[in-house]
Amino acid sequence: MRSDIIKPNVTKQLLFAIVGTFIAAIGVRLIVVSGLGADAISTLVLGILQHVPWKFGTVSMLFNGIILVIIFFYDRKMIGFGSIINSFGLGFCLNILDWMGILHTIPNGTGYLSIIAGSIVFGIGTGIYLLADAGSAAYESLMILLKRVLKSSVKVARIILDAIIFLAGFLLGGHIGFGTLIVLLLMGPSLEFTLNHLPTMKFFRVREAK
Repeated sequence: MRSDIIKPNVTKQLLFAIVGTFIAAIGVRLIVVSGLGADAISTLVLGILQHVPWKFGTVSMLFNGIILVIIFFYDRKMIGFGSIINSFGLGFCLNILDWMGILHTIPNGTGYLSIIAGSIVFGIGTGIYLLADAGSAAYESLMILLKRVLKSSVKVARIILDAIIFLAGFLLGGHIGFGTLIVLLLMGPSLEFTLNHLPTMKFFRVREAK
């Protein structure tokens, strides 16, 4: 009797992890440059930047790196090559955009347009990364760890984690504004749309019967 073995297409996994991370970085940059508020991690990073003379991407890489070290000792099975690409690649891409002078500023009066577009692009990029199925990103791994510790649902763990990170960022000097609500409202649906619809196209499926 013949049985098909489902194996991942490593080339696609690598492509989706890199492309998704780069798209997510563009989304983050659009959100931050709006000046209207940001996602949880960006709020924390912006708070930290009030106290150190580093670049946004560098602090992002350091934060994700610390989380990955914690996750590695807690449950290394959650980490894959995609985890490394996303955790360090996001900050690297942000530094590249900064170095190239892309999205340093936006025209006056386009702040809301920027944060709306950024939230959607961030969700799409995160979705494409997740389709790679090559390991959990640092923040998602931290959420899973918190879920296990609290014995709660994913939703509750995410809310608590976001609240802690937002609070820490705010106390450090990060800005929380109306735009933060926009990010929370738009990022999730765009992520869900990406995860639900892209896999209907054969190109976006990384696992195939061998």
